[in-house]
Amino acid sequence: MFFDSLASFPNRRAPAIHLAHMSDPHLPPPHIPWTSFFNKRLLSRALWRSKRRHILRPDITHQLVEDIASHKEIRAVLISGDITNFGTKEEYKQAATWLKGLPVSPVIVPGNHDFMAPIAYKHSLAQWEEWSDKTFPFVRFFGKVAVIGLNSALPTLPFTAYGLINKKQRNNLARLLAELGKEGYCRVVMLHHPPRKGLLPYRKSLINTSRLSKILRTYGAELVLHGHSHDATLTTVEGTDIPLLGVSAAAMDSHIISRKASWNHLSFTPHTKGWHIAVQRIDATGHVFAQMEWDSSSSLRPVNVHS
Repeated sequence: MFFDSLASFPNRRAPAIHLAHMSDPHLPPPHIPWTSFFNKRLLSRALWRSKRRHILRPDITHQLVEDIASHKEIRAVLISGDITNFGTKEEYKQAATWLKGLPVSPVIVPGNHDFMAPIAYKHSLAQWEEWSDKTFPFVRFFGKVAVIGLNSALPTLPFTAYGLINKKQRNNLARLLAELGKEGYCRVVMLHHPPRKGLLPYRKSLINTSRLSKILRTYGAELVLHGHSHDATLTTVEGTDIPLLGVSAAAMDSHIISRKASWNHLSFTPHTKGWHIAVQRIDATGHVFAQMEWDSSSSLRPVNVHS
């Protein structure tokens, strides 16, 4: 399913649906009581103070969000996790204020930093229900584009940041993909951890990738979005030809182009054989540094890539 020929590309007069994808803003933390750090968060706090706060800059995130807002055609911004740094109740509340203030309506899933340690629902995802849901997977519709949110985040042992999609989510995802596919929707799945080996070390990976991949291979999807890797990549879901699109951290200050803060401008255009999907990678200054496009009804080969 991905790139082979331009022959079945859509009539350009057909209306396109435009969405933004960003991830890992790692908002700088407010005041947090010391009692919140008597767990794994203490290690992360030490890393934040020594390194991460110097390379994850809120001014870059602000600039990136402003650039997204300048694209008036964007209907929503999809955020694939790690909105906070330590996943405390103070950060969830602060993040809710930030999400309300975004110039473009968000759709979000949590990341490993949002679940660094166990936390009550009322102090965590309940604060974000307006942009997510009580249960996963959930669906948000933008015309005939269906964005399906999964939760791969869970508290893990120190020095690990792996993810998991539990059986209940997988079963409900299978049902959703089947139903939405029959109705002709463009199915965009979003989660934090990428379902592909090799993009991250095992201790940070989606540890049941094969089970999720089997569902995606069986029932189909047009695109899978992820964060977590802090790297702008385009690969495929493990064991499938479904495009897997990553993005660098929204706050990242880096000279490496694939890791420099950026967002994905996603355009979905229907045609008789499926969907035409186009991606522009845009940095916080508004510079387009890569473009990709493909036809969802064809096989995995690049059609148009510019750097």
